Amino acid sequence: MATTFDSNVLTMNGVAQPFDYYCVLDFEAVCHQANPGSKRFSPNDIWEIIEFPICLLEAKTNTIIDIYHSYVRPTIQPRLNDICIGITGITQDIVDNSPTFDIVWNDVQKFLVKHSLISLTENKSNLYSFTWITCGNWDLKTMLPLQLKHSGFDRPTFINNFINLKDLYMEYYPSSRIRGMKDMLKKSNLILEGKHHSGIDDTKNITKIAQWLIQNNKILKLTYRAIK
Repeated sequence: MATTFDSNVLTMNGVAQPFDYYCVLDFEAVCHQANPGSKRFSPNDIWEIIEFPICLLEAKTNTIIDIYHSYVRPTIQPRLNDICIGITGITQDIVDNSPTFDIVWNDVQKFLVKHSLISLTENKSNLYSFTWITCGNWDLKTMLPLQLKHSGFDRPTFINNFINLKDLYMEYYPSSRIRGMKDMLKKSNLILEGKHHSGIDDTKNITKIAQWLIQNNKILKLTYRAIK
């Protein structure tokens, strides 16, 4: 039987998880420093998302039921730097032949609408409950709001709350020394697949950790709520 979280969103999973779906993501972004070579970030640095991946994890079945993935062409500073290319493996040709963020963001919203996670109309009935999973606070607390501002979009409420899987993992396993995704994979006896710092590969690996937690009867609960 469905349990109601509010008047519009129904939770149907029946497996003790607080959300029906989890949108797992891990951005890749390019940074052009105002002071090149500095070890400190500056408010004048230019950051832009260049890869936007989502794995849609269904709580009821603990499986990935869909994937959204797109590279993104930066517009403020269209040229990637060597540091970014070396870390991410994303080349200039890839982003030059990719859509700009405004197109990608519209496609992301269509992806969420397709799975009845959000509605872009006044009809908010029969939406499934969902939240985001990231490895760290940066993706949704800092980078996406910054990119939305750059691109002239308002910040939607559906990105306000999320799960920082690193924080949640350390809550459940406080004796673990967790610096990031690779440590969680190792602690969970999971294999890192693909290339670290490939957005889509990291997203799939973070999803594996979330699935492992569900398999081990851990509740995937919010760790961050934006101040309204």
